Amino acid sequence: MQLVRAASRAMTLVLLPFSLSVHGQSIDANQNITLRFFQNSAADSCAYSNSSAALTFTTESIPIISRCFDFADLFSGNATQGFVNQTGNLAPGTIGEAGIRWQLENVDKFDTQANYSRVLYRQHITNPANDDDKPRHYADRRVTVYGGKGCTEKDPSSNETLLPWYGFSCWSEDEGTCGTLPYSIASFSVQPGPDDKNKDGTCWVFAERGAAAHLSLSSQAMMAVFASTSLAIWLCR
Repeated sequence: MQLVRAASRAMTLVLLPFSLSVHGQSIDANQNITLRFFQNSAADSCAYSNSSAALTFTTESIPIISRCFDFADLFSGNATQGFVNQTGNLAPGTIGEAGIRWQLENVDKFDTQANYSRVLYRQHITNPANDDDKPRHYADRRVTVYGGKGCTEKDPSSNETLLPWYGFSCWSEDEGTCGTLPYSIASFSVQPGPDDKNKDGTCWVFAERGAAAHLSLSSQAMMAVFASTSLAIWLCR
């Protein structure tokens, strides 16, 4: 997990009454978001250039609300493209179409028994106009990845276990960022990036989040307290 400091970027998605000439807050092609999913056992490198081996999801749209995609349902179907209609979430009087228009690659290589635990995230501006459009600054979209279906933390193999989820929200380097999860990916969500007032100074680069992550940190803190207390008792003897 790595958190990096981000400068403020004027990218507020204001849904005012105006005509949308393109679908779902569409942007230039060089600002597409691309997710490549690799099998854990595969010898293929987790790289953006390795497009022939990975299950790939791409969109040029900026959603106006979060959308969850169940991994198996998405890649096991026959569709290689689709549109998630979010027009109903536009402000009254807004004219146009909003949502996520997505494309898939290599769906014929999807293996229902495989462990897809490696993800390559790329959201990059080739020719940034300013520093706020460069890597390690807040991007236009945020992606979160889960071990449970429906973008939940629930462990599919246990009713009592929570799994951490992982997030990306920075502009990436040109080659993207790869991360390996401790579980097979079950779902992921694509969300609009935060507006300026909700930026807390940091963006995510494969950041571990969720209840399980907090429990892990709490356990580490308790262990540290226990170790410090034990040392203090020993020194006082």
